[in-house]
Amino acid sequence: MLKLNQEFMDAFIESVRKTLEIQCSTEASPLKWFIRNTKIESPVALTGIVGIASAKFDGNVNLSFPEGPFLGIINKMLDEKFEHITPDLASGAAELLNIIYGNAKHVLNTMGYQMNLAIPTVVLGNDIHVEPISKDPILVIPFQTEFGKFYLEIIEQSEENSA
Repeated sequence: MLKLNQEFMDAFIESVRKTLEIQCSTEASPLKWFIRNTKIESPVALTGIVGIASAKFDGNVNLSFPEGPFLGIINKMLDEKFEHITPDLASGAAELLNIIYGNAKHVLNTMGYQMNLAIPTVVLGNDIHVEPISKDPILVIPFQTEFGKFYLEIIEQSEENSA
């Protein structure tokens, strides 16, 4: 059962919004969040994943991009014109997630979360679907940009799946 609270969600939503605005000169508007137990409706080209173990949250936060939105965002971030995602370029997703996580961590630690440093991992491929091993529900927050949608996923590990 998902027990995420609004302050946790809001910290990550605001961090995504501000990070893309500042780092990429891109407006990212959060859309209506939903719970999923299946694949995202559109496959993604890369996903940045950060694992979190803290006083109030254990799980993962993922940032998933279809190719078009990622290239549009990273092109603005780097002021370049890339046409394909390469492993080197995919490291930009890890850097974005690192900044997003760091900003959200700062806010949440003032609320007693006691989150530590974490290093993102990036999964890159054609039409990938990142699925958790556990049966825990996944909170998906789509974001709309001028380049299309990308997804923030919050997966809170339930107590029965942490044993």
